[in-house]
Amino acid sequence: MSTGNMRVGLIGLGTVCEFVHYPGFSRIPGVEIAGLCEVDEDLLARRQTQWGVAAGFTDVDRFLDAVRPDAVAVAVPNVYHRDIVLKTVAAGCHVLCEKPIGMTVAETVDMYESARDAGVRHMTAFTYRFVPGMRYLKHLVDDGQLGEIRHARFQRLQDWGEHSVGWRQYRRMAATGELGDMGIHRIDFAEDLLGPIRSVCASIKQVVPRDRTEDGRPCEPQDVEDWVAWIAEFESGTTGVFEMGKLTKGHGPAGDHDLCELNGSEGSAAYRLHTPFAIQAGPRREKYRRRSVPKRFLALPGSPRDPKEGDPAQTFRFDQAWEFVRAIREGRDCVPSFYHGMRAQVVAEAILEAAASRRWVDVPA
Repeated sequence: MSTGNMRVGLIGLGTVCEFVHYPGFSRIPGVEIAGLCEVDEDLLARRQTQWGVAAGFTDVDRFLDAVRPDAVAVAVPNVYHRDIVLKTVAAGCHVLCEKPIGMTVAETVDMYESARDAGVRHMTAFTYRFVPGMRYLKHLVDDGQLGEIRHARFQRLQDWGEHSVGWRQYRRMAATGELGDMGIHRIDFAEDLLGPIRSVCASIKQVVPRDRTEDGRPCEPQDVEDWVAWIAEFESGTTGVFEMGKLTKGHGPAGDHDLCELNGSEGSAAYRLHTPFAIQAGPRREKYRRRSVPKRFLALPGSPRDPKEGDPAQTFRFDQAWEFVRAIREGRDCVPSFYHGMRAQVVAEAILEAAASRRWVDVPA
């Protein structure tokens, strides 16, 4: 594997970049943060000072032309993903893009095929694939230790309050609400664990208007869902039950509820994000017991991240950058790639159709 110097550019410098992309890339030997791009001039200036990066731009075209990065991470509102990704691909850059990678299935197909045909590495930011407990759960499934998975449940319940949450609450900027924000992660790792989803039935709801900012100023009301639930039938025969919401009192943003539980013919196991170094597991006729995640699942092989560093419910996300860089250096596909981002969007649109029509909808192959 080549360990030559890699010049990475960061496009979109908000919270996700600050807490995931920048710390992930900045600790990898041989990786240089070569340039920053952000439309907010004040935020751009702060990040340049904070991170010591001289090259800063507010325009993507100028950024690509001047910096000429080997790879980029894109963390901007969803509506801009496709255009920026296509520009970076045309410039010959490998690209990591936040989820959902597109506003529609058609956009995701365009992005996937463009990156594939250009021969660049492409990655969807499905960070939950890198949770140690999730990696161990997948091992148990793949190894057959739980037997045939008969049913499963996936929950992500939070309390973000009833004030505005910015661009995420507008269809023109985000396409969907809770489905595209938290639900699409669960679509991805559910299929990673259990195989393709065959059909879905669903319900979505907008519970509150979110017509005030956190400090009480009026704003445009939201027009996307803030609660979604669906039942999925997998091709394997497994039944899955999913629920996502941001208005669940008692589950604050820092203490939210994130569950993936699998019930198999030989045993059950459950992962919770906020205990990432342990799962709950139980064989037939026994209660759940805490089981520590084996050391080999605590970080990706070769990762420069120390699993003991920082908040383990957050720092696992740094392995996403390591997988991206390692795939580029090894000349192989990233996991998860734009293909997985495209596939998750296919399932998401089937969920929307099922909710609108109040019937079961088959998911296209």
